Amino acid sequence: MYTTYCRNQKSVDLEDRTSYRLGVTGGEYRPTWLVRVSDWQKVPGKEAVHGYHTISYCWEQSGEIVKNKTDGNDEYNVVDNGKHCIVEGYKLYEDDIIRPADDIYVAENNNQDCEKGDERKNSQVISDADDHKESNNHYEYVLRCEPKSKTTSIQYVTYDQLLQQVCKDFQVEYVWYDKVCIDQSDKEAKSNEIKQMHKIYSNARYTVAMVPEGLVYDLEDFNYKEFSHGHKAQYYFINDVWNSCWFKRSWTLEEIMMSRRILIVGTNTTMFQHSLHSSEIPTTIESLSDPLLDFGGAGQNKGSVNQALAFAHFRTSTKPHDMIYALKNTFSYMFDDMEVSYSADIKTVFNDFYRHVATDDLSILCFGSNRRLDGNINLKSTINNYNLPSWTGIAGIHAQNRVISTAHPQLIYYIDDIMRMSITTSRYWKISITSYDYGCYSLSRNNVHGNDSIMKKSDCINSARHHGNWTDMSTADKNAVLLEWFLNTQSLASAFMTHYHERRDGLLTQIRPLTLTEDCKECIVLPILLELYVPVHIQSGDNVSNFLISNYERRYCLPVLHECSEGIGRYKAVGIYYLGDHNHFEPAFKWNHAIGRKDINTDASVEIINVIFENDSHDVPKEFIIE
Repeated sequence: MYTTYCRNQKSVDLEDRTSYRLGVTGGEYRPTWLVRVSDWQKVPGKEAVHGYHTISYCWEQSGEIVKNKTDGNDEYNVVDNGKHCIVEGYKLYEDDIIRPADDIYVAENNNQDCEKGDERKNSQVISDADDHKESNNHYEYVLRCEPKSKTTSIQYVTYDQLLQQVCKDFQVEYVWYDKVCIDQSDKEAKSNEIKQMHKIYSNARYTVAMVPEGLVYDLEDFNYKEFSHGHKAQYYFINDVWNSCWFKRSWTLEEIMMSRRILIVGTNTTMFQHSLHSSEIPTTIESLSDPLLDFGGAGQNKGSVNQALAFAHFRTSTKPHDMIYALKNTFSYMFDDMEVSYSADIKTVFNDFYRHVATDDLSILCFGSNRRLDGNINLKSTINNYNLPSWTGIAGIHAQNRVISTAHPQLIYYIDDIMRMSITTSRYWKISITSYDYGCYSLSRNNVHGNDSIMKKSDCINSARHHGNWTDMSTADKNAVLLEWFLNTQSLASAFMTHYHERRDGLLTQIRPLTLTEDCKECIVLPILLELYVPVHIQSGDNVSNFLISNYERRYCLPVLHECSEGIGRYKAVGIYYLGDHNHFEPAFKWNHAIGRKDINTDASVEIINVIFENDSHDVPKEFIIE
């Protein structure tokens, strides 16, 4: 498809960030080749003395996708017939921006994931394509401008020419652009450059991301406040980004996560963003600033496997191998011997990756339910076709916060040749659990009124907490206690509570939630402490919705298994048991309250896991084979 770029863009940033953007620096590393923007020539990377930038874009939006008829494989090429649009003098309320029919986009290239974002019903910028049938070629565009003002003009260009104009408009002198800087005909050179992608993006001053779905719809949106985004214009823009083709691709995930900062260029608007974790400059809160940008950067944001999989399991690529190669680049320190081979058996590629990361980092077990309250799937996984085992979390959704995993000292585990994870331990819980009345496995899950009611109650509790009014758990009834944990689970794992554990002869305040990928009445809780670092955001000013991270709360979970068939010793990893927090002014929310050990208040992970399971030692170690 073809892209439209209006030069007089209206930024959705809360304040002018031009000086900040122009003043940022990158790292010392330089790619082998760069593009010099002034004449769009390929030059040695060392020429960029003062740093360089990177381009991130969706391949399918750089031209027309055609199948390679000379190749027996399902290979596609981009043909650029110079129909990309640079719009001069665009006027928001006069010129029409047309969104093509949703199903046209996927006609030839099988990328059915690139669904368009929801349109604003009262938008003054979007026109229905059906009202412009005289424009026979507008279906070729992601978004297309039809000028109504006499002073608005359109120049038709190639994608390279459009990118050059964008870079000039934002004072970018040197840029890394894969189409030019990677020799696609040299397999060895291409493989070597792919291995350096994490360095290329992490050392750039910032990444320029082309997301033509992003729009300003109505100037009035800048006047309506939105707590974490500042105003509705940015809120709508972030929704457009989230629903864009760019945000659904595997390689662009790596490019976001490796970038320190990002300039998102939409059709008629831009947004400049950085990570909240590695900067002391306040900004708005969304998935880019927290947790994606500068993944693995300084401080508490050193990335864990679960964080990448929280997004990667719902991404697509033209070649399935790229799903894994992009992830390998993200965790380059785990894959010193990384080989890029598109002829390798795809199942072997997937298995080798997951076996490797799980051996290094058990945060892969930190996932919960991927179902809405009505029982329907929330996000559609793109890796269901590769027969991966349950411990990869493919049936659920991983927590987005950084996780440090600590196994009990006597626990041993390995992953065999057929991808079964074997865990042997003499310490574990076998507990009875109850499905939550408002959860996705309850009989009332299709009760729309009940689902709306629980969400409204949650919103009320959240609002009260924001104003410092917390529920007194010592006097709360069971329904109130469960509702508090329902909200806590959402905050912890971006997943709904599905079950709860009520200890025999225990206090109501010792109830603990679970979020599971399948319904069960009994489960096994393993002695592996999953310590989540949840950022605490503080507002930098009374009138501006910019935030900083003041510190990190530590919250503790444990992985949960469910026996496949009774007595055969085969299990599924099905989610997490939320034990509690490290330090909370409400005693009932602390981890030690769950086990009745208020006398212990340590922050040492090994000590915590020892205390949790000190009374649950079995005479004979048991092997749990997780399929």
